[in-house]
Amino acid sequence: MIDLITGGADAPQIAAAASVAAETTMIDAASDPAVCFACWLLAQIPMAAREQDFPIKLRALGVDVSDNPELTDVICGLMNAIDLHVGIGGSRSDYGEIAQLSAAEALFAMADREANVLFGAAVETMRKALGGLATEKQFAVLAREFFARLTRRHLNYFLSRELSNHVGSKRRFASVREHRAFEDALDLHCREATRIIKEYSGEWLSKHRFEGGIDLAKAGRFVSYATEKIRDELRARRGIAA
Repeated sequence: MIDLITGGADAPQIAAAASVAAETTMIDAASDPAVCFACWLLAQIPMAAREQDFPIKLRALGVDVSDNPELTDVICGLMNAIDLHVGIGGSRSDYGEIAQLSAAEALFAMADREANVLFGAAVETMRKALGGLATEKQFAVLAREFFARLTRRHLNYFLSRELSNHVGSKRRFASVREHRAFEDALDLHCREATRIIKEYSGEWLSKHRFEGGIDLAKAGRFVSYATEKIRDELRARRGIAA
């Protein structure tokens, strides 16, 4: 990987090398309690937001919030709920922590995109923004956002320490701007690799709602399918990038 960086390889080629190291962790993703619980909460929170007793529904999911939560309260509640779940269900993994952060970022980004809730918008506005993510179409976007961020952070886990050693005069990235441009290209690569998740996840949500709801076991199987498809896509892209 170092030779690729110093030799001027582009983002897809370097991402391909990092994905080899990342595959083992991705294989274990479906059994990681933090990953499964994060995915489950992303499916449940938007549905809870469609109820008038939203805070009560959230607390029933393990997301502890006040009676008038803002978006930041919901995000903090999601993070804490995952922490508590992992404390009960298993040990903390690096991949689980990456999934936890990715879920929080994805939910915040999507809700803020639906309504400008960042600077203290009304609770009802925030609730409707989150509730809008419960449709088949919008959940598909949310799920892809989560897995794109998860894949990006995961590859960066293997790349970040090494890349920082190659910024400076007469190095691969002569400036911070060049390094940032590479990071943007890597982000695009990961988003393209997770495109298939968008095609599948909306139908998955609709199907399992109709069949009695979504529990942790179903969320785990969704994570397993999604990571398998992402691994397949990254493998295919390794062939393209070679």
